[in-house]
Amino acid sequence: MMALALPRIGAQVPRTIAPGPLLAANAIVSRFLIEADAFEEADIPATWPDSLNASQQALDRWIKRQIGPLHCLNPRFGLHLLSRDGDYYSTFTNQPKRHFDVGAVEASWGEYHEQEWAVGEGLAALSRQVPGLGPVVLHVLRRQSAWVYPVFTPDIACDVVTYLYWCGEDDEEIALDMHCGEDEEARAAMREEMVSKATLGAAYPAWARCWPRGLELPQCARYLRRAVKRMRGSGDLIAKAVAEDALMLAGLDLDDTFRPDTDGEFVGFGAVLSWREGDVTTRIYDDLLNLAHQGEYCETMGEFRVPLDDPGAFAAWQRAMAGRFEAIRRIDALIHRLSAGDW
Repeated sequence: MMALALPRIGAQVPRTIAPGPLLAANAIVSRFLIEADAFEEADIPATWPDSLNASQQALDRWIKRQIGPLHCLNPRFGLHLLSRDGDYYSTFTNQPKRHFDVGAVEASWGEYHEQEWAVGEGLAALSRQVPGLGPVVLHVLRRQSAWVYPVFTPDIACDVVTYLYWCGEDDEEIALDMHCGEDEEARAAMREEMVSKATLGAAYPAWARCWPRGLELPQCARYLRRAVKRMRGSGDLIAKAVAEDALMLAGLDLDDTFRPDTDGEFVGFGAVLSWREGDVTTRIYDDLLNLAHQGEYCETMGEFRVPLDDPGAFAAWQRAMAGRFEAIRRIDALIHRLSAGDW
């Protein structure tokens, strides 16, 4: 007997069906993005479950093309619908409202999956090439990334330790008093297991554990120019490239314009910069995540909300992001060179 061929659903048919009201709202937002010239035709995927999903994929492709290839960072961008009252609309897995009074769209961004990158050896090697170069590069990296693509650096790890383990104090003694009293054996056992001041001292050099006072970006830029000039023709090529990337990053005019207005612990870091692979930095970061997830937290690096009657504002946001895209490229290059260089 001849086997009968089963009917197949064409690739152009979506695998999920969204409610009509949500599809209408998505279409409104998609039309808005097209009018704003938010992306190019080549960015639109061949198939999509709904128009907003297609627009989000297209915008993500446009943004990643603006940033260019990356080695260490993996930014993700999303679009969200908001009512005229500023309320977020749920996804269509929840019961939709009969009418979607869409008033605005919000773009947000963050890291898809943060990873650990050991940069200590590279920073130390820079200072062997040019005295003080390592601290300056680290300062530029953490200072400028804070506005655009925050990274979890040793100084942040040290700050987190004070309230995560030490009750907000400068060392672990008060925490030991609270948990162990005068029981010296218990204190010694707890000190052995916890992140102590000695642990941090062994993990990071003093200049990496705190924010240098009085060191501003113009000073860093002048120093980096001299360092690049000094290494020209005779210095290590990787060290010179790091100094050049840091110089370009220091020269970018960045601010906190798009910082998310969200309550809770901030854990939206793009990378974890340890000193040595697998050192105490990752433990501190994991403990911070565990604490944050017990309450309110923020893992979004930036967001921008624009009313649907002003497509020009969305285009203005895209133009304003150009400097941030450049910063992301430089941050990624610095992390890559510091962690992967043959030092």
